[in-house]
Amino acid sequence: MKVCEYLSVRRAFGLVRQSTPASGRVTFDELGIMCHLANVGKPLRTSEIAEHQGVLRATMTHRAWHLSELGLIERRMGRTDRRSVCCSLTDAGVSEVRRIVTGVCRNITAGMPLCRCTPRRMSLIIDECARATVSSADMVLMALADTADNERGRTVSELVSYLGLLQPTVSMAVSSLEKAGLAGRSEPDARGIAGVCLADAGRRRARQVEEQLESLRVGHARVNSPSVL
Repeated sequence: MKVCEYLSVRRAFGLVRQSTPASGRVTFDELGIMCHLANVGKPLRTSEIAEHQGVLRATMTHRAWHLSELGLIERRMGRTDRRSVCCSLTDAGVSEVRRIVTGVCRNITAGMPLCRCTPRRMSLIIDECARATVSSADMVLMALADTADNERGRTVSELVSYLGLLQPTVSMAVSSLEKAGLAGRSEPDARGIAGVCLADAGRRRARQVEEQLESLRVGHARVNSPSVL
């Protein structure tokens, strides 16, 4: 997958998430779980989903619990192994994954990567994207790497617009990057606003994330596959 495609999807998701009441918001990783269940079309064990996303079972248990609390998935004990928990989309979950995925497609405007993507295809893309471990700070690094003016970088406001993240999220990410020596501040402009620019270590980290994304491979939906989209 191209980095520009990943960022296009994440930006569009961020815009959809901002329009959702805070109490009902899901994370991108949680949306990936919902898309995976929608694409597979059958209940899956928590351990299977954890393996698919490449995370610890404890992490997946937390994500599944949150989706269950929102009423988007149902968690049931396994019939033969009570320690095994199976997850499936509820009717509300089906409606929500359709709403979010359709909203992602609508928020990718003409000329942007994946602007002609269908909801069915987008569900497969989000499913695959959620297998990558990419933090908000990593997204900021990639946004800074994708700028023609390395000395000036991008302002926090520009990063918010570019990434579709909330301003507090971007500000905290920038602060953590500065403390880690991965980013710094450029000289303030005439308005007194300083840009955020990459340090050498930040550029190396951005490249590592980009390589992870470039290794993602989005498959094709099988004919007559049971997806709800």
